[in-house]
Amino acid sequence: MTRLAFILLPLLLICFESFSQTTRSKFNRDSSQRISLTEFNQRVDRAVNLLQTKRLAEISDTDHINIMMCFNTIFMTPAKDNGPKIAELKNGDATLIMYAGKQRFSGGRYEQLLNLIENGEYFQDIEKVYPESRPNRGMGTFFPKLQMEIGGTPEAYALFTVSE
Repeated sequence: MTRLAFILLPLLLICFESFSQTTRSKFNRDSSQRISLTEFNQRVDRAVNLLQTKRLAEISDTDHINIMMCFNTIFMTPAKDNGPKIAELKNGDATLIMYAGKQRFSGGRYEQLLNLIENGEYFQDIEKVYPESRPNRGMGTFFPKLQMEIGGTPEAYALFTVSE
């Protein structure tokens, strides 16, 4: 009976652990969280409200992650259509046309959040709240405690995929 317990106990532990999240399990850096436009707008509004009414040290880790993901999404999501044509280069039969980039989320609440983060001191002060940080791709910052990055060229996990 004791031998059976020594055999079954490790199997049960392995089985239970496979159904729960553990610190050893890794998240997929190549996938993003899918949310509706309504939910995204609510998250942006919450981020704006928090940045206007609280000190950064008073904001929860979860809310900082949300602020960073909203910023990354606004900053990195292009519009489906092109902006105005800014240059055209012809070489024989080939033509290269360059268009100005257009952001999908612009104006209103989105501009307000960008201004609070970029023109405020979020980038400098957040490193006082989370002193362990390191550069990420494209001159952004990664915060190991949050497992989140802001700015630069964030990976998919640090962005929302916003559906209409």
